Amino acid sequence: LLGCKERAGEPAPTSRYQAVKAQAAPAAGWCDSTFAGAAPRLTLPPLAAPAAGRAQAALPAGKRVWVNLWATWCVPCLREMPLLLKWREDLRKDGLDVEVLLLSLDEDAEAFTKFLGDHKELASANVGRVASQREYEEWVKAYVKDPSTPIPLHLLAGADGKTRCLRAGSLRESDYPAARAALR
Repeated sequence: LLGCKERAGEPAPTSRYQAVKAQAAPAAGWCDSTFAGAAPRLTLPPLAAPAAGRAQAALPAGKRVWVNLWATWCVPCLREMPLLLKWREDLRKDGLDVEVLLLSLDEDAEAFTKFLGDHKELASANVGRVASQREYEEWVKAYVKDPSTPIPLHLLAGADGKTRCLRAGSLRESDYPAARAALR
């Protein structure tokens, strides 16, 4: 579907792309795309109705935002989810009030709901599911040239609501300083 072809049980890659050698990059090089000047305002794609007992995912006003696009079938997405939740708390401790939105690209509503039920650590997370693949592809064109860009996909926005950074591919623990710098 979106290029996430890892299988459960495979060793974790050493880089965010299997074919790209890992290397430490300065904060400016961490983002695949940066938006300056006339940066697009971060919006959300149309979302499906929230799972039972959950609020609809939403963009908070006046806060930095990290939107993570993922799916239950994407092994790298699932591997980095605990890291994102930890970073949300670490960023707040570092004085950056950041809201992390976890937006699933799952077309199977039952698989998504089951995943949420099986992962109680997401109970306090701002989680939603994109309404349809077609609507997602239209929405994501505001940020990437190719709507089939692989997931996980990360969009970071400042408190002014403008998109600052787009990053495709898996996160590594060592990415925290660059991610923090991209959100400052």
